[in-house]
Amino acid sequence: MKKNSKDSDEKGGKWLATFNDMVTLLLTFFVLVLSMSKLDVAKVTEAVYAINNAFGMLSFEEKVGIKVFEPFIIPMGNRGASFREKKRELAEHIDKIGNMDAEVIEGGVSVILKEKLFFKTGMSEIEEKNYSALKNLSSILQKTDCQIRVEGHTDDVPIENKRFPSNWELSVARAVNVVKYFISKGNISPERLSAAGYGDSKPLYPNVSDHNRELNRRVGIILTLIREFNG
Repeated sequence: MKKNSKDSDEKGGKWLATFNDMVTLLLTFFVLVLSMSKLDVAKVTEAVYAINNAFGMLSFEEKVGIKVFEPFIIPMGNRGASFREKKRELAEHIDKIGNMDAEVIEGGVSVILKEKLFFKTGMSEIEEKNYSALKNLSSILQKTDCQIRVEGHTDDVPIENKRFPSNWELSVARAVNVVKYFISKGNISPERLSAAGYGDSKPLYPNVSDHNRELNRRVGIILTLIREFNG
């Protein structure tokens, strides 16, 4: 008889352990659902009392204060609006600097530095007269949480000097020099910066006229914003 009683207790204990695991998983599931939806505080409070009573956690008709948390997920509509506003404001601030064009793109803002304003033809050094514009841009970027990708571009006319064998080298050198300026004079962390050169492979306009070629000779700065919100 003692042996049978012991076997019965062991079976009951295993069953209760499985049941407790199931209840724990269900409660976890409901917590996740509640965190992603608008709560009816009164109904949730009643449900908590019912569960506590069922498991004997509250004495008969005992009432205790139960704090129901509020949803912490921002509605997607507000997120999208905040991100668009953030990009628009950044583009407007940069446009006010002058000597550069800024426009909103998918992940952030695109800034274009025109060759004739920042570089001599066939050269990669930034002209000192434009340091003030880059300094103002650096001041804005210091306050903006974004990754900065600098891209050099040229037209399709082959370069003719001994320093740069092709437009590829020229485009890379210009992008690198802008990155160097941001680091040394703009006080921007190197971890946020990258440089690339595309030569004439990504023109803005067909290279069919001097005007179009002039527009294609440029340095682009792609600012990829981080999606962070404070609610």
